[in-house]
Amino acid sequence: MQILTVLLCLLTGGYVIAIAVIAVGIKRLARNRQPQQPQVSVVVAARNEAENIPVLLRCLEQQDYPADKYEIIIVNDDSTDNTAALVEAFAQRSSCRVLLLATTNRAIVASPKKNALSLGIARAGGEIILLTDADCAPPPGWISGMVACFTPQTGMVIGYSSYELPAPRSIAARLLALDALSLAAVAAGTTGWGKPATCNGRNLAYRKSVYEQVGGFEKIKQFVSGDDDLFLKLVLKYTDWEIRYGLDAKLVVPTSMLKNLRQFVYQRTRHASKGFHYELAKIAGLFILYFFNVLVIFGLVFMANMQYIPLACYSAKILAEFGILYRFAGIMRRRHFLTVFPLAMILHPLYIAVFGALGQTKKFKWK
Repeated sequence: MQILTVLLCLLTGGYVIAIAVIAVGIKRLARNRQPQQPQVSVVVAARNEAENIPVLLRCLEQQDYPADKYEIIIVNDDSTDNTAALVEAFAQRSSCRVLLLATTNRAIVASPKKNALSLGIARAGGEIILLTDADCAPPPGWISGMVACFTPQTGMVIGYSSYELPAPRSIAARLLALDALSLAAVAAGTTGWGKPATCNGRNLAYRKSVYEQVGGFEKIKQFVSGDDDLFLKLVLKYTDWEIRYGLDAKLVVPTSMLKNLRQFVYQRTRHASKGFHYELAKIAGLFILYFFNVLVIFGLVFMANMQYIPLACYSAKILAEFGILYRFAGIMRRRHFLTVFPLAMILHPLYIAVFGALGQTKKFKWK
């Protein structure tokens, strides 16, 4: 038991230091913008999104970027509803250039979304590829703001996408929003050190030349997901391009809430399933994070005889996490998400332990 106590203390110290490093990384992020207007292609893969696609299209039409400088490419991924008809009707009345494409091989590919995005990017005429999802609502300054983050040395810009369609009012909705906020904070802080740990395809931009340089999604086509973070891994491994973070509340892309617990479980299991497909250092980091949270649970439940040590370690974990989330949420104007932070901290170790294990079963469904 003493060995476990020492190990818990060491892991807690390492965890707090890691959080501090991420916090410093957020401070290091460049905030300078370079107003520019290159040609941009917004690419969206859509399957059975008739309920959501009208909102997305209106948001993309209302961008403050010149209409002749961007195009909207919607890839209909074998929808069985009227997604395609809604896009066609929008294209006829909109002043924006809208291109509707359709996949033909969805049933035979391992990753339907990457397959759809590949089709859209291949047809894209823009220098910059902007990615979001059909159930998102990008703000009016999204295109111009993300593009302004690019410098001649920048190959990719990572953005934050928040669960807030509709506004999170229930406890479950705010927990989901807080989870997305925490992942975004990690992405931002690690980007500040030049080694972004993750990104999200609901708010992501990169040069088309970067996509071509790494061979598109070819090297990761066997994975069901990974059009965002596994692609990021390719950019880091095979190129020398700089990667920046869109640290601006005006660039946050709201997305729809997950509809039920089943969707949540499938999504988190899918995300966790990629754990052993990262580089060795990241796999080691994820394993240590997993073991630390499992040990926290074990310490609180079975190490009561060690008096205050497990509780002190748990408290240190909570304080470190609150500090970085409070700062990042302030920058992104989302501090109201922190109202459920006490409950989230109770659930967090169990959340990591459960989905870390479930992810390796790979028992999840894709839309």
